[in-house]
Amino acid sequence: MSNVIPVHQNHSSKQGLPLRLFAAAFAISLLTAIFSGWQSWQMHNHFEEMSAKHIDIAKDIGRITLFDEVLTMSARMAAATGESAYEKRYDLFDPQLTALINDVRADLPQTEIARFVGETDEANNALVKMERQAFALTHQGRRQEATALLISDEYMRLKKVYAGGMEKTVNAANGLIERETRHLRSLSLGLAAASAVGILVLLATWFFAAKSMRSWAAERRESWDSSRKAHDELEDRVKQRTADLLSANEQLQHEITEHKTAEAKIQRLTQLYAALSQCNEAIVRCTSKEELFPQICHDAVQFGGMKMAWIGLVDEANKRVVPVASYGVGIAYLDGIRISTDAGDPFGRGPVGTAIRENRPFWCQDFLNDPATAPWHERGVRFGWGAAASLPLHRNGVAIGAFTLYAGETNSFDEAERNLLVEMAIDISYALDNFAREAERKQAAEALRESEQRLRTIFEAEPECVNVIDHNGQLLEMNAAGLAMLEADSVEEVRQHTLLNFILPEYRAPFAALNERVMGGESGIMEFEITGLRGTRRWLDTHVAPMRDATGEVAMSLGITRDITGRKEAEEHIQRLAHFDVLTGLPNRVLLTDRINHDLSMAQRNHAQLAVLFIDLDHFKNINDTLGHSIGDELLIGVAKRLKSAVREEDTVSRLGGDEFILVLPGTDVDGAAHVAEKLLGVVAQRYQIEQHELVITPSIGIAMYPGDGVDFDKLAQCADVAMYRAKHDGRNNYRFFTHEMQTHSARTLQLENALRHALERDQLRLHYQPQVSLQDGRIIGAEALLRWQHPELVMISPAEFIPIAEASGQIVQIGEWVLRTAVHQLKSWMDSGLEPMTIAVNLSAVQFRHAHLPELVTQILDEVKLPPQYLELELTEGVAMDDPLGAIAVMNNLHERGIRMSIDDFGTGYSSLSYLKRFKVYKLKIDQSFVRDITEDPEDKAIVVAIISLAGSLGLQTIAEGVETEGQLAFLREKGCNEVKGYYFSKPLPADQFEAYVQGAKTESGRMG
Repeated sequence: MSNVIPVHQNHSSKQGLPLRLFAAAFAISLLTAIFSGWQSWQMHNHFEEMSAKHIDIAKDIGRITLFDEVLTMSARMAAATGESAYEKRYDLFDPQLTALINDVRADLPQTEIARFVGETDEANNALVKMERQAFALTHQGRRQEATALLISDEYMRLKKVYAGGMEKTVNAANGLIERETRHLRSLSLGLAAASAVGILVLLATWFFAAKSMRSWAAERRESWDSSRKAHDELEDRVKQRTADLLSANEQLQHEITEHKTAEAKIQRLTQLYAALSQCNEAIVRCTSKEELFPQICHDAVQFGGMKMAWIGLVDEANKRVVPVASYGVGIAYLDGIRISTDAGDPFGRGPVGTAIRENRPFWCQDFLNDPATAPWHERGVRFGWGAAASLPLHRNGVAIGAFTLYAGETNSFDEAERNLLVEMAIDISYALDNFAREAERKQAAEALRESEQRLRTIFEAEPECVNVIDHNGQLLEMNAAGLAMLEADSVEEVRQHTLLNFILPEYRAPFAALNERVMGGESGIMEFEITGLRGTRRWLDTHVAPMRDATGEVAMSLGITRDITGRKEAEEHIQRLAHFDVLTGLPNRVLLTDRINHDLSMAQRNHAQLAVLFIDLDHFKNINDTLGHSIGDELLIGVAKRLKSAVREEDTVSRLGGDEFILVLPGTDVDGAAHVAEKLLGVVAQRYQIEQHELVITPSIGIAMYPGDGVDFDKLAQCADVAMYRAKHDGRNNYRFFTHEMQTHSARTLQLENALRHALERDQLRLHYQPQVSLQDGRIIGAEALLRWQHPELVMISPAEFIPIAEASGQIVQIGEWVLRTAVHQLKSWMDSGLEPMTIAVNLSAVQFRHAHLPELVTQILDEVKLPPQYLELELTEGVAMDDPLGAIAVMNNLHERGIRMSIDDFGTGYSSLSYLKRFKVYKLKIDQSFVRDITEDPEDKAIVVAIISLAGSLGLQTIAEGVETEGQLAFLREKGCNEVKGYYFSKPLPADQFEAYVQGAKTESGRMG
């Protein structure tokens, strides 16, 4: 027994050793697995924390870059446009940028970033200082200096320093993350190795223990089963933990992959931020869309990572989008491309057409499978488009085109990228608005320059004084008219004396008060008196208005000043001028009416008589025409003085106008009126010495008596006027009282005027023809058409009576046309019936001759009957021709060019000027019958006729004598070389049929001149 027990004990001890080893190994493996699991969980959490921190740092770095570019762009856009909104935008983002920088630096080891933080902060502070300085220059209107500051070499150097610091910060963050990642990977591999070793140790121990215990497995079956069960549990636990470790390792690898994807996305955002930054720099640098668009497309590809970018503008005429700029791989995609903005067109429902039409961004994440891009799928396959984006571009809020980009991968545009591209499109649209505003500004500036030039021209040419005065009353500008008023040679000379020194003392205080009111924003008017530098006193009237500067503050005043000295002088005499004639100082019609009404009321109350004398000067117009109106005015003044000296104090001498005067003689009967008229005839007719001219003028006086001829002024003046015309008719230089015979004559004139209005339509007018005979051979060479009026009740009315009435009433034009047409038709009829061609002479009245279309009318009538113009002779009286000689020459030239002959009628009775006579296109002078009547007895008539014939011969003109009635007259005219004659010696005026018979009979006779 004693031998058995030790052996048993020794065996037991040998069997217990594996168990102890197995237990120890199991404990160690279990502890190792627990420790490894805890460490794996810690590493997983730490990795997630580091990944999140990396992503946050990367996003913050991107936002810092964006904010920095936004601040730079805001400063540059403020300088370029002067808009205050950009400065507000700068003030909004500057604090946010500082906070972001501080947040990023707090997450990084200070020892690693300390070496470049100071340099970065110094560059940032210098940039902020320069940008603030640019804002200050912009406020002062010095925008060009501000823009130059923001693109200077120093500014760009600081930008590079600042960007380098931000790049170093990104590198520091990336280095931190990389170190942490490497550490976690190493620790994970160590834990995995430790776990594997523990499992191997556990398996080896289990194998050794199993072998050792085979020998006593039987005794310890129950213990074995228990151990087996424990072993199985342990093995399952180890396998589960191993699986957990492998799963954790796979999760760690997946998170690392996601981290790389995030880095790629961050890299893409960084590229887009860079593209946005370049876009903003291009906007600041470029001055037109033609310069900007290619640069935008270039930056979107080079900096934004796009395959191709292009910009298209809408052609409104055909609703097509036309590419205007492009860049990148595959720009051949645009060759011949068809894109519309019409929703009904398949080519208008793609990204570009939709973006423009609906005015919104269009994101096509799968270009080759999107139905909207079906018309362009074939092109998209060729060029490898994966995704596309089209963003509308605006000008003044209206979509005018689109900015379109293409990427090689599908789903390329996430929310962050879309936001950046929208921001880029907004900036481009804002640039387009700026270009439009700049074009408008340049146009406005040019218009302003032109306007200023025009204003300067107007300022200098303005006949009134234009002046500009500052708030202290100091003269700034004054035109030449103003300097002339002050009798100064320059503005500097005026400033030496100051404006107030020119103003009379009593007006200086009101003038200063006016300037003060205008500086307060009011407008004002003032009249004042000045003394010029040469002592001339003038009255001035000034209208002053405030002039405001760009801020709306009143900076100066603008004054328009007129010289009203003449008006003031006129105002001083306004009462006298209202009642007295300016030229003669006699009472005018207003005062005359007052006085005669008073005199009539007194005559009515006292049953007294009153005389009204109407005076008109004979041939006064000739004096005005020959000597000029100044001589005529002096003559009127002299006549007025003599008229006033010839009457009593209570009598009224008034000038109506021209050469007409009215005298009112209260308490005067017929004898007294006649006595005064005789006296006036003698007084007025005395000689006047005016300058070197000795003149004689005679009056014609008409007298009307109250109450016999009328009881009011109008009636009395009318009667006196009628009587005055009777005095003129009776030879002038006398007086006539108004009589019932004159009234009868006036009534007949009215009756004839009314009857004449119907004479043509009632066929009461006739033409008679008087033959014109050649003194050379006695042939009838022409006929003068003479108008006759045969009224059924008034019988035959003399042309001398009704033609003046026709001229005065305006009927002569219609009647004259009838005469001309009838005479031409009659001559053509005679010629067609076999009479030899002759000339038909037709008299023209003054009204007809001045008619604008007389030459055209004459030609029209000749063309109607197909009569050659050389057979028509138009007669014009000498007085009408000389009334407006230049106008007469123009009409005569026109008629002469048409082949129509002209002759001067009644020659010798007017006042022909030889200088005009030789210019008249006439071929014949008619010697008036007043000279022919007594040429056999009166030496003066003989001399006049001989002179006319000689004058005509010298000028190459024909002569015809009127009113030949005797053989003696005929012989004298033939002897002196007169060419033609007419008169009762041959025939009186005959109706057309009798004239034709007379001409036919003259052919068979030898003639009375043989």
